[in-house]
Amino acid sequence: MPKIVDHDEYRRELLTQCFDLFAEKGYAALTMRQIAQGLGVSTGTLYHYFPSKEGLFEQLVRETTLQDIQSAIAVASQEKCVLGRVEAALEYVAQNEDFLSKKMLIWIEFYQHQHRESGVPTEVFHGVWQESEQQITALLGLDDPKLVRFLSCVVDGILLHRIYEPQSCSFRDHARLLIDMLKLYLTDGGSLRSLN
Repeated sequence: MPKIVDHDEYRRELLTQCFDLFAEKGYAALTMRQIAQGLGVSTGTLYHYFPSKEGLFEQLVRETTLQDIQSAIAVASQEKCVLGRVEAALEYVAQNEDFLSKKMLIWIEFYQHQHRESGVPTEVFHGVWQESEQQITALLGLDDPKLVRFLSCVVDGILLHRIYEPQSCSFRDHARLLIDMLKLYLTDGGSLRSLN
């Protein structure tokens, strides 16, 4: 009897393994042949699941972002109040800081490569943000998209700063300050103000 393969699950497994290859070698340095060798599969198998290296990487961006959001939702959705959900989401980031920092560096290198090759920034990051912004907004219970974007920018900035200044305050120290600021912002006037 032939082995039954769940193609979606197998594709996700390949993507998970690809992350480590990109983290180790970088996007520009790898070819599809090298990726296939690193994964222990044939090049034909890789092309069966992914049309190109760029297509593979774009699926990796989407898949890992979706997994991160789903994991954060699982943790933070148990909290009753906005600040509790934000704190839980920030704790998720703190616990996964190494992975998320690697991911950020890989994404930056991909962006640089794509922009250098085509002169046009890639749309994958914009698309992924559009897909995930609503989920993040719903998770946190915030009705101000500008505030959600601001919080995302601050988290990205903290992660980036910690990459080149790892001896500075821990992510959790920065997160506590962000929570204190958010608390003041949310209680100012008793309601959520617009960032206009």
